[in-house]
Amino acid sequence: MHLDLIAADLGVGIREGILPGGWWGAYSHQHHSITLLPGLPPIQYRSTLAHELGHAHYRHRGSIPKYEWQASVWAARQLIDHDRFMAAVLEADRVAGVASILEVMPTDVDTYVRALSGKDRRHLQKQLSMAKAI
Repeated sequence: MHLDLIAADLGVGIREGILPGGWWGAYSHQHHSITLLPGLPPIQYRSTLAHELGHAHYRHRGSIPKYEWQASVWAARQLIDHDRFMAAVLEADRVAGVASILEVMPTDVDTYVRALSGKDRRHLQKQLSMAKAI
């Protein structure tokens, strides 16, 4: 689903604005809105928007490690299609290459992999070892 449609479904507002140093985006539970840093490159914009939509999805109040992880996993699952991910993994030999193919940030790929279930992780390892054997 397109991120703008998800935002509309969640009823969350999106705007650009000034943020604390180093922040690319922020979700305000109080206003149920997302602020994004102006001028983000497209991939960074999508990744940040998806992450902040994760906070909106869960209606997080504040920022603690558990909430950041939940928002990151939610975002990675919105941005990465599993079949495309598997094809990209077989094509690229590094996280940055997979991210480039999928047009996401490398951190999205890392999060996606870390959040895989044990069964999916074993399947991924099996696919990779079969591909290397060819």
